[in-house]
Amino acid sequence: MSTPEAVVALIEGVRARGLTVRDTPPPALDAAHRPWFVSMLLGIAGWFAGILLLVFIAITLELKSDTAAFGIGLALMAGAWAMYFVDRKAVFLDQFALALSIAGQCAVAWSLLEDVRSGTAISAVLLAIQLVVLGVMPNRTARTLAASFAIVAWSCTAHFAIRYSDTADSFSGSAYEAARVGSMPATLAWLVTWVPVCALAWWMTTREHRWMATPLREFARPALTGLLLGTSVAGFATEPFAFMSFGDDALGARLGWWTLFPLLSIGLAMFAAYCAFRLCSFGVMGFAIIAALLHVSRFYYNFGTSLSMKSALMICLGAAMLAGGVLLRKRAVEATP
Repeated sequence: MSTPEAVVALIEGVRARGLTVRDTPPPALDAAHRPWFVSMLLGIAGWFAGILLLVFIAITLELKSDTAAFGIGLALMAGAWAMYFVDRKAVFLDQFALALSIAGQCAVAWSLLEDVRSGTAISAVLLAIQLVVLGVMPNRTARTLAASFAIVAWSCTAHFAIRYSDTADSFSGSAYEAARVGSMPATLAWLVTWVPVCALAWWMTTREHRWMATPLREFARPALTGLLLGTSVAGFATEPFAFMSFGDDALGARLGWWTLFPLLSIGLAMFAAYCAFRLCSFGVMGFAIIAALLHVSRFYYNFGTSLSMKSALMICLGAAMLAGGVLLRKRAVEATP
């Protein structure tokens, strides 16, 4: 049985069991199969062509005003939208349009934020741009990336709005002095940022069978995918920005218990991995697991204690994980008929 026939048979079986709405249209199937390496080469060619076009624009047009940059950005985004809309199956055009879309977003952001120094305002404008792209661009990849960037921008917006004043240079390592150990703003910023995001991700995950049976899936699927991807990595934004500098004065005992913040980021990444597991999205789950491992490495290097203590912690955690694995395997064997 061919793939289209298998999909049709599967849809009919699901409808017969009442697991979906009977009038739901079947998904569009791509009859022309394209090898993955061909798709990859076409995608690389699309990005290369987009970069060359941007270099041509930068050389031939001297952008001396914010208005000109804003107009160029809108033109690039409009061109990307037209390419997405005209031919949604050509990998070259999709990737070329994605390159133009990202370049257009950067141009629009630069024109609006050139003279802005407020971290809250910068993050809020970037968040608005990503939400517009999410709602307008007729392409799943573009929407997924927009949703991911929107989560990062949202976390930065809440971070700056609650923990720092607009008069402070929030993007420098010196902003660490504005958030001392035990201060309430750090905890409040984390809760305000991630409780709504996790609640939305859980709500969309547990109700996937409802919105997948409606046209809303064209927006909900890439939005949820981007939501989980952003949640996996955006925990950086809710920690002191001194973590971004790897000098001797930014690591170890000086940060003290702030180094426990990566543990919260690990929890966010594993929550995203669990939601991806429920959605059977193994690519997103793998991405979340890799992000969790990166958070673990940050915790290891930032934790201000001796190597002996770190080794003891790793031994204890490893033993606990092995014991948990043995227990889960034992329960699985007992549950097998």
